[in-house]
Amino acid sequence: MAFDTKLLFKVVSPKLVVKAVQSFDRSTSFVVGTCWAVAILMVAFALYTVHLSVTTRHEAETALVAEPNLPKIMRDHMDPREAQKMVDRLQHLYPDIIFSYRNNSLTVTATDGSKFRAWLMSLGYIDTISPQFHWAIQEFCVGNCVGHDLMKAVLSGEKISFQKAQPE
Repeated sequence: MAFDTKLLFKVVSPKLVVKAVQSFDRSTSFVVGTCWAVAILMVAFALYTVHLSVTTRHEAETALVAEPNLPKIMRDHMDPREAQKMVDRLQHLYPDIIFSYRNNSLTVTATDGSKFRAWLMSLGYIDTISPQFHWAIQEFCVGNCVGHDLMKAVLSGEKISFQKAQPE
C-alpha cells in the first residue's frame, strides 16, 4: 500500500477542516478545545523537562571537570630490613641509647638520666633520617616507667606513598 500525498492534502485541506469545525456543537467544541489546550500544555512541559535535563547534565559535567583528581594515599608498614638498617645507624650514632624494632614498633630506651638530652635528640633524629616514614608515638615515658627503664618511647612508623589517581 503506497502512501498517497494527494489524499492527505484532501483530508487536511482548509475547506474540510472549516466544515468539520462548523459542524461541532458547543459541547463538542469545548471538549476538542480542552483536549488541544491540555496537549499544548503537555508538549510545553515536556520541552521544559528536556531543557532542565540538558542543563543539569551540562552542570554535572562542568562540576566533574572542576573537581580535582587527587592522588590516593598508600600506607604500608615498615620493611623489617629497612627498619633494622635504621636501628643500626641510630645505634652507631647514639651508642648510649638502646634501640630495638619489633612488631612494627621502634622502641627507644635509656636507663641513665644523664643521657636524657641524647635520648631526646635521638627521637628528633629518627624523623630527620627517615622522612619517607610517618611516625606516631604509641608510648612515651620519662621517670617512673614500667620496668627498669628511666626513659622509654615506643614509635610506630608507616611508609607513606602516593598512587596516581585513576580517572573515572
